[in-house]
Amino acid sequence: MTLLATVFDLDDTLVDSAGTWNRVIGAVAARHEYRWTAHDWTAIQGTSTWGAYLAERCGDLTPERATSECVDGMVDAIARGEFGLLPGAAELVAQAAELGPVGLVSASPRRYVRAAASASGLRRHVEAIVTGDDVVHGKPAPDPYLLAARKLGLDAANCLAVEDSASGIRSAHAAGMTVLAIPNATTARNAEVLKLAALQATDARTAAKEICQLWVNVYALSR
Repeated sequence: MTLLATVFDLDDTLVDSAGTWNRVIGAVAARHEYRWTAHDWTAIQGTSTWGAYLAERCGDLTPERATSECVDGMVDAIARGEFGLLPGAAELVAQAAELGPVGLVSASPRRYVRAAASASGLRRHVEAIVTGDDVVHGKPAPDPYLLAARKLGLDAANCLAVEDSASGIRSAHAAGMTVLAIPNATTARNAEVLKLAALQATDARTAAKEICQLWVNVYALSR
């Protein structure tokens, strides 16, 4: 195994956006007379089909309109500074960029991903971005991570993926990447999914240490 690049998920891996997403989607649902619940939120985490899920429950929305209204709310929240990077995330990405090229793979729409990456300062470190708009089959299918590897000019086997969600871990693993999991509360209870991750970390700071050690081990083994 030769690792040459790191590819990060965005929401809840690098940016502390989960609560804002949940609030914004709930507000859109309420405007269309649907009561958004904790069950709904769990059902869509890490997936690229959440717009269709919301539209189906609201009845008077198309998936495209549901997604657009939610992205409007999230971009407004970014402009107001309602959320930012998770502790240690800036250092984690900067460190990864020193080791090799960095990619960003998100199930979220392009307009939101680019706004969040720019506002958080991550954009200067990122050489390739894949969003939910860029693939037909999103996470947990391998397509997003395979596309990221192609954009970086690498084989997926040479990439380390950093993910928090079950669907993201499945996606990166299916693409053939080594996976470092920073499990969210739901993923932490899913032993079957966590077996797919070669490494685990409790947060961005411990993930940085894991990446350093992994690169040292890989370098030593390759000599």
